[in-house]
Amino acid sequence: MKFLQTVSLVLSLFACPIAAAQDANFTQFYASPTYMNPAFAGAVPQYRATMQYRNQYPNIPNTYETNLFSFDYNLDYYNAGLGAMIVQDRLSSFSMTSTSLLLSYSYQINLTKKWIMRLGLQGAYTFRTTDFSRLVFQDQLDSGSPTKENLVGNFVHYPDVGTGFLVYNKTFWFGFGLHHLTRPYQSLINTSERLEMKQTVQAGAKFSFSKDWDKDISIAPAILYQRQGIFDQLDLGVNFFYEPLIAGIWYRGIPIMQNVSGKINQDAVAILAGFRHKNLLFTYSYDATISSLNRSGGAHEVALIFAPRYDKRNKRGSKHIDCPVTF
Repeated sequence: MKFLQTVSLVLSLFACPIAAAQDANFTQFYASPTYMNPAFAGAVPQYRATMQYRNQYPNIPNTYETNLFSFDYNLDYYNAGLGAMIVQDRLSSFSMTSTSLLLSYSYQINLTKKWIMRLGLQGAYTFRTTDFSRLVFQDQLDSGSPTKENLVGNFVHYPDVGTGFLVYNKTFWFGFGLHHLTRPYQSLINTSERLEMKQTVQAGAKFSFSKDWDKDISIAPAILYQRQGIFDQLDLGVNFFYEPLIAGIWYRGIPIMQNVSGKINQDAVAILAGFRHKNLLFTYSYDATISSLNRSGGAHEVALIFAPRYDKRNKRGSKHIDCPVTF
């Protein structure tokens, strides 16, 4: 009976427009900023390559996993940036996979000598698949025959569009992203289900205490607010850098509000640790769940970033102002 209840719950998530319209989230959202806002494409001295992995609720059998691979490049001469990304979610118990291919473009506008604005546009194409043969329905147990459930198919694909802007100087940054502008149809069992638009607001700063350009001693607070459908989420925290070491603490929740079940809207407290070696940076974070899912095992997340650093001694011919959002 519990298995059937679990199946019914998962299927309701497929069919319900509100619950299904949720994108993958990362605790280390600053590690792959083009995922939350395409205006970040190319907001680096040269280029940035990121690999990110998240394992959510590992104590629950057949866990939920997300992989991300991204690359973006600064076209300094053209005041522009380009980015490419692959994001894949997997729910292994039902062989459900969602794979998105994303391309981003940003254009840089120099507001003053110290402030820069970037406008971003993102195009995406998503493929969703599942294997319904791995599910057992109540009518199959009753009759011993194939299910009579109305399953449309096991594959759906659709294009998508997003946009955003970013304003920053050497210390502060602020951005806004708007995703799923076309609200594509994305259900595997209900063709009327549409993906909700998502709005993201991001802000942060990086305060450095080292005079050496290649020695990072700093603190970097940041905040990310997301809203999709009736759901909203707030992430805030700070990372501490004393090269080569990195440490951070983060909180996810909106304690002044209630969630859809009438409880305090809070999810997790995360701790982060990592190190930098030349142009390579590795970080690990663990989410300690503080909601009713506190026996789920939280979430593990790792990020590997390769990004050449900006030599501040070489300013001739460069229009680059380092955006402080990333490590």
